Amino acid sequence: MKKVLCTLAFMALAATTVFAGGNSETKVTQETTKYTFGGSSTVAPIANAAIVGFEEANPGVDVTYETTGSSVGIKNIINGTFSLAGSSRELKESEVDQGVIKTPIALDGITVAVNKNVSIANLSMEQLANIFSGNITNWKEVGGEDMPIELIVRDETSGTYGSFTEIVIQDTLGKTASQAKKAIVAKENGEVATKIASTPGAIGYIGMGFASIVTNKGGKEVSIDGVLPTIDNVIDKAYPISRSLYIVTVGSPKEGSIESKFISYLLSDKGQDIVAEKQFIPLN
Repeated sequence: MKKVLCTLAFMALAATTVFAGGNSETKVTQETTKYTFGGSSTVAPIANAAIVGFEEANPGVDVTYETTGSSVGIKNIINGTFSLAGSSRELKESEVDQGVIKTPIALDGITVAVNKNVSIANLSMEQLANIFSGNITNWKEVGGEDMPIELIVRDETSGTYGSFTEIVIQDTLGKTASQAKKAIVAKENGEVATKIASTPGAIGYIGMGFASIVTNKGGKEVSIDGVLPTIDNVIDKAYPISRSLYIVTVGSPKEGSIESKFISYLLSDKGQDIVAEKQFIPLN
């Protein structure tokens, strides 16, 4: 059974209070139904902000979003733990074969950022691929200082990890190439950004909406082949490390269900305004 935790919290309990004059008043407690969604940490800021407005528009509905990473989120909709998940990567063939479908809710660029003590401001895609695959280990190899490169990466369950591996490393170096094992691993975008900002010699990749965590600490975004990760460059497909963000379900949600209503809310003007407020790119 789905962790649409159909936990009908208080099933319309009626309590009767008797007053001095003999009159009585009946109080009905609001029936509450709990739903648990989860998945991508990149999608999380959008989902959590949308939940606030969605709950206001749907009294008696209590929604939570668990940040588990895209792969775990998709696994959990397949096994019934979640009824809806966020994903920042494309679906695998094995997931599609199990009935998983995707609905785009936003566009995003994966920003490459460096610590404030790194002078490099531009890298080619080939240089970037070789850095994150472990073939280049010192900044002097790409025109920087003689200083070890510290890689900050996501864990392997992350959709951002999967997207970056495919777009940057495998499309450049071949399908068998992978990210270097010698790296500092962080579980979500905010943690990656914080580690980039605090680790000398660091380089890492994050969703565009998290870049300010690095730049506010003196670090910078790196252009790739001379192109910066801006909204216009992602929309125009000029920036090469771009992707869609998705809500995924097993099959199409039943019309009128909370899952269907939540997806519609994300695609509405209000939902797309939230996408923009969280520094991602709306679909319209």
